[in-house]
Amino acid sequence: MTKPNVLRKVKSMKKYYCLQSFLALIMLIIVDCSRSNSPNYQRLMKTKGAEFVHIPVGLCEDYPEETTTMEIISNDMELLKRTGVDLLRISFGWDAIEAQKDQYDWLFWDDYVKTAVNQYGITLIPYICYTPLWNSRGDTLWFWNDQPLDFEEFGEFMYDLVTRYKKYIKTWELWNEPDLDIYWDTRDVAAFAEFIKIGAQAVRRADPEAKVVLGGMAYHADFLEQLFRDYGLSPYIDIVNMHNYYETWSERPVEKITENINAMAEVIKKYGDDQSLWMAEVGYSTFRQGSYVSDSYYAYYDYEHTPEYQAVDLFKRLTLAVAEEKLSAIAWYEIKDLPAGEEVIGDNYNNRYLGIAYADYKPKPAEKALVFFRKLFGNPYRNVTSLISVELQPDSDVFYRAFEKEDGTIIFVAWIATNVPSKRPLKPANLVQDTRTEIISVTIPAKLKGQVVQYNELGSASTFNEFQRNDDQTRLNNIVLNGGEIKIIELEK
Repeated sequence: MTKPNVLRKVKSMKKYYCLQSFLALIMLIIVDCSRSNSPNYQRLMKTKGAEFVHIPVGLCEDYPEETTTMEIISNDMELLKRTGVDLLRISFGWDAIEAQKDQYDWLFWDDYVKTAVNQYGITLIPYICYTPLWNSRGDTLWFWNDQPLDFEEFGEFMYDLVTRYKKYIKTWELWNEPDLDIYWDTRDVAAFAEFIKIGAQAVRRADPEAKVVLGGMAYHADFLEQLFRDYGLSPYIDIVNMHNYYETWSERPVEKITENINAMAEVIKKYGDDQSLWMAEVGYSTFRQGSYVSDSYYAYYDYEHTPEYQAVDLFKRLTLAVAEEKLSAIAWYEIKDLPAGEEVIGDNYNNRYLGIAYADYKPKPAEKALVFFRKLFGNPYRNVTSLISVELQPDSDVFYRAFEKEDGTIIFVAWIATNVPSKRPLKPANLVQDTRTEIISVTIPAKLKGQVVQYNELGSASTFNEFQRNDDQTRLNNIVLNGGEIKIIELEK
C-alpha cells in the first residue's frame, strides 16, 4: 500500500527539482539579459551639484586578435573578479576587424564582449583605433598610424560596430593619443577634428543613447584646446579622456598630475560643453635598467620602478587624481605584464611591465594596493585638504591630501615626494638609498571619537596612538614619513 505513494513522491520531487532547475535557468537568462541591456554607464558621467562623489577606478587591457586566446580572456576575467574591478578599457582594432574593405571579422569580439558583460558583469569602455592597410598610404609596417585616406570609411565602420554591440556597450572612444604622431602621424589637428566628427555622427546614428569619448590625450592640453576652440569639435563629444605616465615616460613628478588634470578641465570649461573628464589610462612601470627607465625619465632612488614601489605610486597617483574632483572615471594600465615575444607599440621595455600582475597572473603588490584603494574610497567622499592644517619642517618635500566620507570618517594620506627636480640630477649615474625622514603633525577641525588606524599602501593596518581629542578638533602628532613610503590614516567619526 505504501509503495505507490513513495513512487508518487519521488516523481513529485523530480518534477519539483526540474521546475526549480528550469526556473533557475530562466533567472540566469533574465540576469544575463538585464546585464547586457542595462550596463551601468551613468556612474561614469560627471555628477553635478553633489557634495560627495565617488570616482570609479577600473583597469585597462589590450587584446591583439592575433595572439589572444580564450584562456587569456578567462584568466583576465578571473583577475577582475578577484580584485572586484568591474570597469575595463579595451581596444577595438579597426585594422584587424576590417582588414579587407567592407569585410568584417567579428568572431573574436562577439565571444569577448558577451563573456565580459554577460558572464562577469564588466562595464566595457572601448577605444577604437588603428588604420587598416587598405585605407592607408601603403607603408606595410607603419600603416596603422597613418591618417586614413578616406574618413567616411571610419564612419561606416563605427556605425556597424556600434550597431552590433550597442546592447552591451554605451561609450565609444574615438582613437587614442592623437596628440602623438605615433598614433596620428600627420599631427594635423584640423584633419583629426573632421575625422572625429564623422565618427561621432556615426555613433549617434547607430545608438542615440551612446556617449562619444574623445581619444585620450597623452600630454597636451593645447591639442584639446585647438580641437574645441578652433575646429568646433566640442558639440560632438560627451566625454574627454586623458592619460598620465609621469615618472615613466615623462620627467615631470607625479605630483604634477594635478596640473595636468586642471589644464584639461580648464579647456573644457572655456571651450567645451561641460563634458565629463576621464583619466582612463594611467600607470607606472616596473622596468628599470640601472638608473635608466626611458629616454624621458631616469630613476634616482633604488626603490623606483620596482614592483614594491609601483604599489606606492599607484596609491598616491590615484589619491592625487581623485582629490582634484574633476574626473568621473579612472582606469589603471594594465591588468598584467606582457609575455616575452609579444609585439608592442612604442617603448619595447616599459610597455611590457605595466601590469598589476605578472604575465603568469601572479599578483604584484600593486594589485593589493588597487584593491585597498578601491575599498577605502568605495563610498562617496569629498576633498577637505583645505580644512586641515599640517605642520611641516622647512623646505619640506611632503605632499598630503585629506578626505571626508559621507559618514564623517576622515582619510589622511601623506608621503615624501620621490622626484624633486631641484634636489636630484636629471640623469643619475648611480642609484642611491633614500634616507629622508620627515615628521609632521596634523590638526583636523572636528572632534572624531572613533578609532584611529594607520595603513600602508597594501592595507596592512597598525595602531596609531599619537593623537589628541579636544572639544572642536583632533590632532595627530609625530607622523613619521620615510622616503619611498606612503602613510594612510583613517579616523572614524
